[in-house]
Amino acid sequence: MFSVPLSSGSRSNSDRQLLLRQSLAKTRRQAVRGPAYMFNARSNSLSVTEERFLDAAEYGNIPVVRKMLEELPELNVNCVDYMGQNALQLAVANEHLEVTELLLKKDNLARIGDALLLAISKGYIRIVEAILSHRAFADTRRLTASPSQAEMHDDFFAYDEDGTRFSHDVTPIILASHCHEYEIVHILLGKGARIERPHDYFCKCNTCTYHQRHDSFSHSRSRINAYKGLASPAYLSLSSEDPVLTALELSNELAVLANIEKEFKNDYKKLSMQCKDFVVGLLDLCRNTEEVEAILNGDVDSTQSPEEPGRPSLIRLKLAIKYELKKFVAHPNCQQQLLSIWYENLSGLRQQTTAIKFLVVLGVAVGLPVLAMVYWIAPCSKLGKIMRGPFLKFVAHAASFTIFLGLLVMNAADRFDGTKLLPNMTTHDHPGQLFRMKTTPFTWMEILIISWVIGQLSRCTA
Repeated sequence: MFSVPLSSGSRSNSDRQLLLRQSLAKTRRQAVRGPAYMFNARSNSLSVTEERFLDAAEYGNIPVVRKMLEELPELNVNCVDYMGQNALQLAVANEHLEVTELLLKKDNLARIGDALLLAISKGYIRIVEAILSHRAFADTRRLTASPSQAEMHDDFFAYDEDGTRFSHDVTPIILASHCHEYEIVHILLGKGARIERPHDYFCKCNTCTYHQRHDSFSHSRSRINAYKGLASPAYLSLSSEDPVLTALELSNELAVLANIEKEFKNDYKKLSMQCKDFVVGLLDLCRNTEEVEAILNGDVDSTQSPEEPGRPSLIRLKLAIKYELKKFVAHPNCQQQLLSIWYENLSGLRQQTTAIKFLVVLGVAVGLPVLAMVYWIAPCSKLGKIMRGPFLKFVAHAASFTIFLGLLVMNAADRFDGTKLLPNMTTHDHPGQLFRMKTTPFTWMEILIISWVIGQLSRCTA
């Protein structure tokens, strides 16, 4: 059967899809049983009382339903109409809460699982709560088991291939996540329901091997359905303590699966983009700097950078860069926060003109030796804190490397003068060899270059 669950919609669309599923099931049975199956009409032995009972449940006639349940103990409450739906399914499909509550009081009621899936797909929260309060859900395994995983000998789900319109691998929590029903997902999570992450694609366990050999298509669709639930914004935001980290890691995992399972490449790419849009959407909802920092930094215990105490670590931002999430990095809220960190301790410089900023850069480059000495002597002073800011640190490093390159060029200038000797330079001829060696003591420029290299080595080892 098709594994795409129904979303909330009109009754006509729901019935149309149910009819399509019935046609598919009949076609499959006809292919298996042969042409003679066409002449075997489906028996419909509904009595007049049962037809009246189903009509009352469908149209929400509470007095009639209550009277028939009380006065007709022999009434078959599990009888089905021509579309294979019983009274409970008809009441749920038409959002008749009172009728649903009356039917749930009956013993041996069938297809409660199908009714729950139907209520979830239509977003009927009160009906979902009423069904979940039924004694059948005292066993929590009912919430985590799909129709294919449930016990086949009971009638909790319909197994005649006509009575259910949902894939046999869809659980209530997966379906609620597919339909983005936040309140229903919250209710199911509170009752202990979770979506199990599918095994690795190359898993060779007995379960995966059996499903691959038995029905590889259903196995692949069940994996996609599970990932659709995991990638749902409703499930991400309600089930994870760190939704941003979970969404980033899941988007990367889905992108990898898109390259592995190429036949479902578009599906996995769409889910990966859905996770990325979820993270970007969280940035859109931020109302102040604290919320933006919470998204960019992640865990409160690791918000401080180990290299720079007192500065945000930006773990989630680095992870977004690693996974190439350009929308997240280029988001205005993210860029505004990065600019605030960039001009740390120099907030006034951010509003200055380009000419003022150029003069500041030039002043830092000219006074770099003095500034470096002051920072070395008093790193915790006000000037030292300003020098630790990302902007001035970048300017200082750029100026330092520029001066170093200038020293190298000036020191190598004598190579352009041919064989002319510089002051204090001597020559040593080697008659048996084809070269002339020049020797000279260290010049002041070479001493500066050596000092710069020693300073870089000491900084790296500190």
